[in-house]
Amino acid sequence: MQHEHRTIVAGDARLHTRIAGSGPTLVLLPGMGRPAADLDPLAARLVAAGFRVVQPDPRGMGASTGPLEGLTLHSLAADIAAVIEALDGGFVVLVGHGFGNRIARTVAADRPDLVARVVLLGCSGKVQPTPEIAEAIRLAQAVDTPRDIREKAVRAAWYGPGRDVSVWMDGWSQRVIRAHLAAAAATPLEDFWTAGQVPVLIVQGLADVAAPPENGRGLKRLIGDRAVLIELDGVGHSVPIEAPEEVARVLIAELSPVGGLP
Repeated sequence: MQHEHRTIVAGDARLHTRIAGSGPTLVLLPGMGRPAADLDPLAARLVAAGFRVVQPDPRGMGASTGPLEGLTLHSLAADIAAVIEALDGGFVVLVGHGFGNRIARTVAADRPDLVARVVLLGCSGKVQPTPEIAEAIRLAQAVDTPRDIREKAVRAAWYGPGRDVSVWMDGWSQRVIRAHLAAAAATPLEDFWTAGQVPVLIVQGLADVAAPPENGRGLKRLIGDRAVLIELDGVGHSVPIEAPEEVARVLIAELSPVGGLP
C-alpha cells in the first residue's frame, strides 16, 4: 500500500500523517500509547474497498511531536480536527480503537462540522475491568515485565481465545500512556460519551474484558437509533489488531452508503 506522508501542524503539535487510497475519507485513531501502524492491516483492506484512509500518529508517537503535559481529550481532539482541516476539511468518518474512540467522540462533540460518523472499536470509558484484568493490563504495558509473563498478560487482558498476540508484545510508549491517562482523567465523561449528536457505529468484541461489552450496550441504550451496535464473537479488546478482516467486513458494509459507494 503506497502512502503520501505529511506533517500537519496542530497548534503546538506536529503530527506525522500517512494517507492512502481515494474515495470517502476515514481517519483511523489507534489505542492508548500505540502507533498508527497498529491499524495498517485494517487500513489496507479499507483502501482496497475504495476508501481514502488517513492515519495520524498521536503526538509523542513515531515522528509526531508535541507537549504531553496538561492535556485533555479536547486537546487531543483538536489535533485530529487540525488533521481533518489540513486534508481539505469536510465530512469524514472517524474510526477510533480503544482510547482512540474517546478522542473520536470528543472530536464529534467539539467539531460536528467535520464528522459524518464515529466508529468505536472496543467502546470504553464507563464499565471498568476487574482488578485482575487491570493488573494484567499493567503487566502487559510495563517495560520491566519478563517476556513470558508479558505474553500471558497480553493474552489475558486484550485478546480473544487463540489469537496472535505478537503485535502488542512491544511498541508501547510509556510517556504517551501517562499523557493519555492524565488527559482522560482531566476530561468529564459527559464531554464526549455520546459523541455529540453524530451517528455512531459500535463494534464490540464479546471477549473484551478490558473494556467490557456493557460499555457499548449502555451507549446504544442511551443514544438509541443514532447508534448501531455490532458484536463480534471471540474478539477481545484489540479488536482491529486481532481481527482486521472481520472488522473490515463490518465497516465496508456499514460505511459504504455514507460515501455513496455501490
